[in-house]
Order: sequence, then structure tokens, then C-alpha cells
Amino acid sequence: MTTLSAPITELPERFRPLTREEYLALGDLGVFAGQRVELVGGVIVEMPPINPPHNGTVILLTKLLVEAAGDRYAVACQGGLDLDPISQPMPDFMILSPRDYRQANPDPATALAIIEVADSSLRFDLGEKARRYAMAGVPVYWVIDLGGRTVHVHTDPRSDGTWGRVTRLRDGAHPIGDLDLTIDLDIVLGR
Repeated sequence: MTTLSAPITELPERFRPLTREEYLALGDLGVFAGQRVELVGGVIVEMPPINPPHNGTVILLTKLLVEAAGDRYAVACQGGLDLDPISQPMPDFMILSPRDYRQANPDPATALAIIEVADSSLRFDLGEKARRYAMAGVPVYWVIDLGGRTVHVHTDPRSDGTWGRVTRLRDGAHPIGDLDLTIDLDIVLGR
């Protein structure tokens, strides 16, 4: 990650966020070549390196989610979500309405659930990302906290960026929101 000697700690009143279209144009020009970045709230965010626990969990969850989804849902892994005009996060997983996504990225209308696998990104995933997903109306947001061996489940999104319900799960098999899709946390969390 880039380290600045004195990074900004508070956005100025007249801050101009980068739009999703500008972000994508910069990507087309190769500005982010070799970097893992995402656009969140008009700010380009460097994503942390993928360590073995994160990578292993993503590999395991890919298998579990694809098998559980069958033909009922599409499962996207670490792809772009056109969340709002100034955000294109790259969640670890999106459970999507089944359709062809080759012409347009998933968006809040087609994202039935978002799942993030978190270790060093936990604070950001539970903070700014949770707020943005709620504001966009994503129905279900799971954050798998690898260090805490817990899943933070957010449901009932509100337009002010809060969630009507946030619970924590530690074990057992649980459906993802109201979807016909169940994941066994004992397998995911290695219990």
C-alpha cells in the first residue's frame, strides 16, 4: 500500500469525489495496473494483500456458495458492483439475481446479498462499506470476521446508511437472509 507522510484525516467541505465513470476511465488507461483498488464514496481505496487465511476462506466459500446457489442465483467473486455514482466496491462475494452480466455490472437492484471476508479490512467493512451498502438498499450484508471467528449479519437496510438489524453468528448452518441458500459456519470458520 502507498504510505503518505501526512495523509488527509478529514475531507474538506468542498471535496469533489471521483465518479465511477472517471474511475473506470483511469483503469482503462492503466493507471491502476498491478494494484488492487476499489472506489468507495469517490475515494480510491487500496485493498490489502490477500493472505492465506483470507484466500483459503474465499476458495472454500466459492465452492460452498456455488453448490448451494445451483441455478437459483448467480455467484460473483471479487467483481465490481456499481453501487452508486461514486462507488464501485469489489466485494468478496455477491449473490445475484440470475441473469447475464456480460453487458452491465451488478447493481443494488440485482445484488441479493453481499459477503465480505475480513481480517485487516474489518473496520472498513463494518463501517464505510456497511453504510454504503445500506444506503444503496442491498438487502443482506455479511462480514466474515476471520480473527473473531464471527459473522456479522446486517439486514433491513435503511436509506440513512444504518441497518435495522445487526446480529452475530458463530456456528451452525444459517440461511443468507431470505434466500434459499444456507451456509454452514462450522465449515467456513473451521470449527
